[in-house]
Amino acid sequence: MNPISDDATPILRPLAPTLQKIACEELNEVPNRVAEDVFALRQWIHKQPHLYARTNDQFLVGFLRGSKNSLEKAKQKIDRYYTLKAALPEVFNERRQVDDPLVMEIVRLGIILQIPLPADYHGPCITIIRACSYDTTKYKFADIIRVGSMFGEIMTIEDDNSTVSGYIEVMDMCNVSGQHFLQLKPDLLRKFSTFAEEAMPMRQRGTHFINVPAPFEKGFKTLSTFFPEKMLSRISVNSSPEALYDFVPREYLPQEYGGENGTIADIVERMEAKLLRYRDYFLLEPKFGTNEKLREGALYTYENCFGLEGSFRKLEVDYKMPQLTIRPLNPELQAAAIKELNEVPERVAADIAALRTWIQQQPHLRARDDDQFLLSFLRGCKFSLEKAKSKIDKFYTLRTKYPEFFTINDVDEQKVRELINTGILVYLPTPLNENGPRIAVVTLGVYSVDKYSIEDVARAMDGIQEILMLEDDYAVVYGITTLVDVKKASTAHLMQMTPSSLKKLTIFSEEALPFRTKGTHFLNIPSGFEAFFNILKPMLSKKQQKRLSLHGNKLDNLYEHIPLKYLPKEYGGENGSIAESVAELNKKLDEYREYFKANAQYGTDEKLRPGKPVDFDQLFGVQGSFRKLEVD
Repeated sequence: MNPISDDATPILRPLAPTLQKIACEELNEVPNRVAEDVFALRQWIHKQPHLYARTNDQFLVGFLRGSKNSLEKAKQKIDRYYTLKAALPEVFNERRQVDDPLVMEIVRLGIILQIPLPADYHGPCITIIRACSYDTTKYKFADIIRVGSMFGEIMTIEDDNSTVSGYIEVMDMCNVSGQHFLQLKPDLLRKFSTFAEEAMPMRQRGTHFINVPAPFEKGFKTLSTFFPEKMLSRISVNSSPEALYDFVPREYLPQEYGGENGTIADIVERMEAKLLRYRDYFLLEPKFGTNEKLREGALYTYENCFGLEGSFRKLEVDYKMPQLTIRPLNPELQAAAIKELNEVPERVAADIAALRTWIQQQPHLRARDDDQFLLSFLRGCKFSLEKAKSKIDKFYTLRTKYPEFFTINDVDEQKVRELINTGILVYLPTPLNENGPRIAVVTLGVYSVDKYSIEDVARAMDGIQEILMLEDDYAVVYGITTLVDVKKASTAHLMQMTPSSLKKLTIFSEEALPFRTKGTHFLNIPSGFEAFFNILKPMLSKKQQKRLSLHGNKLDNLYEHIPLKYLPKEYGGENGSIAESVAELNKKLDEYREYFKANAQYGTDEKLRPGKPVDFDQLFGVQGSFRKLEVD
C-alpha cells in the first residue's frame, strides 16, 4: 500500500455551468458520479505497491477529465505520469523547486507567459513561450522545460479550463539563433513530447509557432518527426507575427503583442506570486514516483522506454480494454439508460473493467465477472461503481449464508421445476407501455404448503430472477412492475412467511438484486391480509413503501397503473398467457443448465474478508437493514 499521502485538503471544486456542460458533452462526465470515480481512483493508487502518487481530489479529477472520465485510462495516465518523470531526470530533477534561483530567473525573464483570462472564458488555456528570449550560454532548453512543467502542473490543479477545454501553446521564435536551435536535442524532444501526450492530464488543442525565419522551416520539418502523430496534427508553423490572432483573441494578449491584457511585466509578476504559493507543493514532490522493483508483473526498464515514434509501448500496466461481450441496446433503451441510469456508452468498457478488477482484488469474494453480469449490476446501481461493488458483495454474501433461499445449482431439481410449473412467478412478454418496465405476475397460494417451504419458493423465484438479470434489458434499464395476486393464498401460505424469512427476502430483493422496483400492486386481497401487509411494510425502505399499492378486488384501480392490455389473458388482457410464460421459463432453465451448475463455485469466505467478518446474528434489525456489511 502507498504509505505517502498528499498534504493537500481533499476538496473538489465545482465547475462553472458552461465548463460543466463541456465536461458532460465532450469528456463523458456525469456530475453525480465524479466523487465516486475519484474515490475509486484513490483506492486503486493505494493498492499499487510500486506507485507513490498524490491522491487529493482535485489532482485526481484532473486525470479523470484528461482521460475523458475513463477510470482505466486515468489509472494508465497516472502510472505513466510518475514513471515517465523518472525517465526525464533532466527536467524533473531536484532543481525543480521554487527556491532554486535558476527557476525564478527564468520566470522573471518572461520566457513563459500564462495568459490571464476573464472569469467567463470557457475556452482552452493559453501559454505563450518566448522560446528564444534567453541566453543559451546561461540556460539550457531543459531548464526552460523544467519551469514550464511546474506551471503546467499548477494549471491542472487550479485552472478548470485546462482540464476541461485543454490548452494551446504559442511558440514565439523571434530572435531565434543557431545556438537556440542546437539546444533542441532530439532525445529530449522525443521524451517530453511523449510525456505531454501520454501522461499529462490535459488535452493539447494546438501548438502554434510564429515569427519563424524561413531558413529554420526546414529544420522544423526535421524536428517534427520526433512528435507523436496526434500532436503533429495540431502543430502549425507561421512566419507572420499576425498569425497569432488566428488562435488567440487579440484582447487577451499582452500589450507587447498588440493586445489589451496588461504587459508582459504584469503577467510575470502574477506568475511569480503564484509559484511562491506552491513552494510546499514542490517541496513534497520528490516523495512521489515509482519503484520498479515493486511493480507487479514484468520489470520496466527505462532504456527501452522511447522508440523512434516516441511511443510508450514497453510500459505494460494491463489497461487494454477488452472487447465487450454484451448485447447492444435498442435506440430507445440506450437513450433511457443514458438519461435515467447515467450510462455513458464510451465509458462502459472501462466501468466493467474497473468492477472486474475490484472483484479480483477481494480475497473473500468469488464472483462471476463476465461482461453482461457486471453490466447488469452497474445499470442497477445507476453506474455508481461503489454501489455496484456493495450490491455484488451482498448478492454473494447472502447466497453463501442462506443457500436454501437464494441459490440454485441444479435446474432439474424436482421442487424447482414443480413450483415454476405452478406459475407462481412469470414475466410477461410485452413490457409496460411497450417500452417500459417488465411486468411480473406473482400468484400466491398456487402451491401446497404441505409439500413446499418458503425456502423452496424463494429459491425457484431466484433462479427466474437471475435469468432475467442476464437476459432482459427492459427489466434492468426500466425496472420491474409487479402484480401480486393474493386470491388463492390461505392463512397457511401467509403463516409460512415468518418475519425472519420476510426480512431475508426483502433485503435480498432490495439490496442485492440489480433491479429497480417501479411498483408492487396487490390484488384480490382476502380478509386478514392487512396483518401480513403490516408486517411486510416496515421491512422495506421508505422509497419501496411508497411503491406498494393495495387494490382489493377493484380492477379499475389496477388499470390506472397497468392497463388491461398489458395483463395476461387470464386477467382479460392481451399480454400472452401465464401458461405460455411458464413454458418459456422451462426452456430458459434448460438453456442455463450449465450456468447454474457453476453457481457452486461462487460465494464468499468470511474468514478472508478484509476487516471484521460479517456478524450474521446481528445483521438483520427490525428495519431489515444491512448496515453491518461494509464494502471496501
